[in-house]
Amino acid sequence: MIDVNLKNADSQIVITGEINNRHGPYKVNISRSVNFTSDNIFPPISNATVVISGNGLIDTLSENEPGSYFTHIIEGKPGQSYSLNVAIDGKIFTATSVMPQPVRIDSLTFLEGNTDNHIYPVVNFQDPRGVANYYQFIEFANGERFKNGRGNSVFSDRLSDGRYISTVLYDDSTDIKRGSILTVQMNCVDASVYNYLQELLQISGGGGFSSPAPDNPTSNISGGALGYFSANTIATKTVELPH
Repeated sequence: MIDVNLKNADSQIVITGEINNRHGPYKVNISRSVNFTSDNIFPPISNATVVISGNGLIDTLSENEPGSYFTHIIEGKPGQSYSLNVAIDGKIFTATSVMPQPVRIDSLTFLEGNTDNHIYPVVNFQDPRGVANYYQFIEFANGERFKNGRGNSVFSDRLSDGRYISTVLYDDSTDIKRGSILTVQMNCVDASVYNYLQELLQISGGGGFSSPAPDNPTSNISGGALGYFSANTIATKTVELPH
């Protein structure tokens, strides 16, 4: 899941939720947006009714932390459609996301910049033929997610369907150093979530998914809330860079 930092003059409800192909519990965060010039501290919203349904199950989430709601019984399965329903003070917000089939990462290699001395990960994988696939990449160094929104990117197979793909993660980051243990997480997301993430990255000026955005990307949540709901698969690969 990504943190969503959005610009809006009037405070609005922000919902971010994910269900994936790993064992739960899964989490939905609900908060209020703050002014563009305010500190990035988003007030949590408590006492909401949050339900995720799919695969024949209906799961009413529990608020285990202020503004954070967790599942109990539902488990993510590729190919299934999942729905989110949130009720807050009489307002209803809904979203639907279909979990794609998983794609495996074959290997991580590296590309060194010619002028900036940065080390860029290269994710190598086989894209399935005949299926529109959308990917989100999240990077971790020594177990810590890259800071300030770095290490986040998206990729579509629109021009490379069925090919063996080696995509370079140009994150303009200094988080990767020789001797670091690098993990790349590759999420297969559906089209609506990909479009949201791509818009968010573009309108933030390439500064990452947690950078302030001058406009708000198109949410897949109806009812007027900001944010997104994603049913996605997860694949990871971890390597240690040589000294």
